[in-house]
Amino acid sequence: MDYPSTDTQNRSFFLKFFLKCNQNCLKNAGNPRDMRRFLVVISTQVSVEGPLLAVSDPMFVHNNSKHGRRTRKIDPSEVHFAATPCIKAISPSEGWTAGGSVVIIIGDNFFDGLQVVFGTMLVWSELITSHAIRVQTPPRHIPGVVEVTLSYKSKQFCKGTPGRFVYVSLNEPTIDYGFQRLAKLIPRHPGDQEKLPKEIILKRAADLAEALYSMPRNNQLALPAPRSPALNNAAAMSGFNAYTDYGRTQSNSVSPRGYGSNASTPHSANGSSYGTAAMNGGYGSPANLGNMAVPGSPGLFNGMGSIVSSPFAAMNPFALPTCNGQSYGSSIVTSK
Repeated sequence: MDYPSTDTQNRSFFLKFFLKCNQNCLKNAGNPRDMRRFLVVISTQVSVEGPLLAVSDPMFVHNNSKHGRRTRKIDPSEVHFAATPCIKAISPSEGWTAGGSVVIIIGDNFFDGLQVVFGTMLVWSELITSHAIRVQTPPRHIPGVVEVTLSYKSKQFCKGTPGRFVYVSLNEPTIDYGFQRLAKLIPRHPGDQEKLPKEIILKRAADLAEALYSMPRNNQLALPAPRSPALNNAAAMSGFNAYTDYGRTQSNSVSPRGYGSNASTPHSANGSSYGTAAMNGGYGSPANLGNMAVPGSPGLFNGMGSIVSSPFAAMNPFALPTCNGQSYGSSIVTSK
């Protein structure tokens, strides 16, 4: 009896068979040349077509036969598989043409000794379970798709439904164009050649991105984390909203943002108003705050060029609310 962890046999357990073959009734009585031989097999099924656990030596049977008392381990080449191995998936399903990528073949009915074939190239494989095989992809001189099949002792499996693996080259136009763009952004060092190797470009680009995104967030030079275009649009409008939003508690401030909201406007919150107490020349009730594309009054920004620290200095005057229905006691900023 064999243990899975060792190749040694435990001979304390055995099976004894009593076989009789009356060869005296045969034409070759006595079986002088051992022409008639028999095998005793142990199987998991009531059929010799299923997987065989053990098989005896060939023996001829007659009364008092002493042959066939030794058992031997079954050779995998003699096994008749009830189910055919098949491939269901390959993970990952693509890799570089240089080869060497570790790939897991997922399927059914895998067994020890089963080999994997990429196209026409037989590769080394490692059986993980009956449903998974680990392999390393062989190199290929051109990119493209290859069929992945299984083989055992020159017998092919999965020819009708093979797996597919995609070889990708670093010299493909899209990837090569990406490297050209990165080469223009990365820092250059003294002594660099005109065209840097791609591995150097990748390393410097990774170092640059890591340095930029790891800077403190309170630093004005720090870049925000990557986000969706919708969030980028919202961030672009934040500079405008910071100065055009209403203030509820700054009615006595002299800041350009120190105006409240009229209770009659759609933006009413606490009943405060665009009053003249906000600053000299307060806002009246705007007729329409929704139309943000109508140009504002050019006179509102007379003399803005002389003010450097004003929050309105970097603002687009054509993105202000409409001036229809607004009254200005005096200009917010007066030129001198």
